[in-house]
Amino acid sequence: LPAPFSEIPRQTLLFGSSPIHRLARISDDLSSAFSGYKVNVYAKCDDCNSALAFGGNKMRKL
Repeated sequence: LPAPFSEIPRQTLLFGSSPIHRLARISDDLSSAFSGYKVNVYAKCDDCNSALAFGGNKMRKL
Protein backbone atom coordinates (compact mmCIF):
# COMPACT_ATOMS: atom_id res chain seq x y z
CA LEU A 1 0.00 0.00 0.00
CA PRO A 2 1.12 3.59 -0.57
CA ALA A 3 2.57 5.43 2.43
CA PRO A 4 -0.55 7.30 3.61
CA PHE A 5 -2.63 4.10 3.61
CA SER A 6 -0.02 1.75 5.08
CA GLU A 7 -0.14 3.67 8.37
CA ILE A 8 -3.85 2.94 8.92
CA PRO A 9 -4.29 -0.07 11.24
CA ARG A 10 -6.18 -3.04 9.80
CA GLN A 11 -9.39 -4.30 11.38
CA THR A 12 -10.62 -7.88 11.28
CA LEU A 13 -14.08 -8.05 9.70
CA LEU A 14 -14.50 -11.83 9.53
CA PHE A 15 -14.94 -14.47 12.24
CA GLY A 16 -12.47 -16.87 10.63
CA SER A 17 -11.99 -18.68 7.38
CA SER A 18 -15.14 -19.15 5.33
CA PRO A 19 -16.48 -22.68 4.79
CA ILE A 20 -16.09 -24.67 1.58
CA HIS A 21 -18.94 -27.00 0.60
CA ARG A 22 -18.99 -29.80 -1.94
CA LEU A 23 -21.81 -29.36 -4.45
CA ALA A 24 -22.96 -32.98 -4.54
CA ARG A 25 -25.65 -32.81 -7.24
CA ILE A 26 -23.60 -30.99 -9.86
CA SER A 27 -20.55 -33.13 -9.01
CA ASP A 28 -22.56 -36.31 -9.54
CA ASP A 29 -24.13 -35.00 -12.77
CA LEU A 30 -20.74 -34.03 -14.20
CA SER A 31 -19.22 -37.36 -13.12
CA SER A 32 -21.96 -39.24 -14.98
CA ALA A 33 -21.59 -36.99 -18.05
CA PHE A 34 -17.83 -37.65 -18.22
CA SER A 35 -17.67 -41.40 -17.74
CA GLY A 36 -14.39 -42.58 -16.31
CA TYR A 37 -13.77 -39.34 -14.43
CA LYS A 38 -14.68 -38.42 -10.86
CA VAL A 39 -15.69 -34.75 -10.77
CA ASN A 40 -15.90 -32.77 -7.52
CA VAL A 41 -17.19 -29.19 -7.53
CA TYR A 42 -16.79 -27.02 -4.44
CA ALA A 43 -18.13 -23.58 -3.50
CA LYS A 44 -16.64 -21.17 -1.00
CA CYS A 45 -19.30 -19.41 1.08
CA ASP A 46 -18.08 -15.87 1.78
CA ASP A 47 -21.51 -14.57 2.77
CA CYS A 48 -21.90 -16.51 6.04
CA ASN A 49 -18.72 -15.56 7.86
CA SER A 50 -19.36 -12.01 8.97
CA ALA A 51 -21.84 -10.02 11.00
CA LEU A 52 -21.82 -7.57 8.10
CA ALA A 53 -23.47 -10.19 5.83
CA PHE A 54 -21.38 -9.22 2.82
CA GLY A 55 -19.51 -11.61 0.58
CA GLY A 56 -17.66 -11.98 -2.66
CA ASN A 57 -14.83 -10.03 -4.22
CA LYS A 58 -15.73 -6.66 -2.72
CA MET A 59 -15.22 -7.95 0.84
CA ARG A 60 -11.77 -9.33 -0.03
CA LYS A 61 -10.69 -6.02 -1.57
CA LEU A 62 -11.65 -4.10 1.56
